Amino acid sequence: MTAVTVLGGGLAGLYSAYELSKKGFKTLLLEKDEDLGGLASSYSIEGQPIPKTYHHVMYGDTTTLSIINELGLENELYWRKLKVGFYSQERFYDFSSSTSILKFKPLSYWGRIKFGLLVLKARKKPNWSELNNVSVEDYARCNAGKGAYKLINYIVQAKFAEPPANISAAWLMSRFGHESKSVSNQFGYLKGGIQKIVNGLAIGCRQKGGLVETRTKVTRILIKDERISSIEYEKEGKTKVIKPDIVVSTLPTPTLLEIAEELPSDYMLSLKNIRYKASICVAFAFHQRISSFYWLNVMDVEKYPFVGVFEHDHLNADLNWPSLVYVVKYLDTKDSFWMRSDEEIVEEFLVGLSGIFDRNLKESLSWYRVHRADYSTPVFTTNYNKYKPEIKSPVKNLYIGGISRTYPKDRYMGTAFQTGLEAAEGVASDYL
Repeated sequence: MTAVTVLGGGLAGLYSAYELSKKGFKTLLLEKDEDLGGLASSYSIEGQPIPKTYHHVMYGDTTTLSIINELGLENELYWRKLKVGFYSQERFYDFSSSTSILKFKPLSYWGRIKFGLLVLKARKKPNWSELNNVSVEDYARCNAGKGAYKLINYIVQAKFAEPPANISAAWLMSRFGHESKSVSNQFGYLKGGIQKIVNGLAIGCRQKGGLVETRTKVTRILIKDERISSIEYEKEGKTKVIKPDIVVSTLPTPTLLEIAEELPSDYMLSLKNIRYKASICVAFAFHQRISSFYWLNVMDVEKYPFVGVFEHDHLNADLNWPSLVYVVKYLDTKDSFWMRSDEEIVEEFLVGLSGIFDRNLKESLSWYRVHRADYSTPVFTTNYNKYKPEIKSPVKNLYIGGISRTYPKDRYMGTAFQTGLEAAEGVASDYL
């Protein structure tokens, strides 16, 4: 039986291992953390699984929906029509429908019209690869004008903490085309949480004979004769060596480069062009609901230390607390804000939230958790398509999945799952 080792137990790695086990491969998944799921993993608080970061099923996410059905969870899935909004200059704006833009006063009248037309244009086709080498700044100024640029600039800054001149317009139009469908329709969730998908994939992999190992850190990948010859990893203080026939890596590219020093030099140089942004996501449990919005975009990035607020209790009615709020910020790990202690970050986030919602939220706080992700999202720069790793790497038995491959689509559950499936199908086409 052909042995495949999957590196990384996030959504891409889990789904890849699940599919490979189904196809009859001897599958081993290695994950360095205690919890599976990566950015979709959960805390256990008072016996209840609480996502570490905000998650929902998007209306057009056919990949995630098919996995839910395959795992027999379709009866656990429900949909809710929820409010999405923007906060700008001490005012809230409802953005829950396709006509909301017409009332969005931070933009001029013609700016609103042109922004709406740009979103409608984005919905008309799924592929915007002709914009790979065009920046958001150039494309937006040409096609949406100065009036709409304020909102587009915020969207880019909120996601990548980068100026629009650096980011590919192919990503922007892909995001508008997909995400606007959920904003104008509904958001989905599972009774019992997203953890049910994570658990279902892990159980399914094991039922097919696969092994899933957590708290297992890969320290070195050895390459000989253009093939991976062995993998070294640490487990419970001991170093172990395995010699898989095939390796699927869903690791962030900087991590892969760190442990696989013998990759072909041209390939290494290409992967080094892929930069990532980190994220800080704080979950706050409050004694009372703080707003009518599920998803609130905070445009005044100069004033507030975060860009998004998600009040999860609007989506998940089975919580043990009246309000569960996620507050998120994307940044570089060299940013001084990243260097602050969890307590300092929580204090600043609470002050910002209290200012926006005009109440002292410290008095209503039940508990909080801080989640830091060093490699939260790749930065989809212009020309990213030149560096985006192919499924089959130059190393003959190394295949690539993970969020470095989602471009030009945004990073969300469905695109992460899709890269894991693509890697598994690549292996199967070559070895079955």
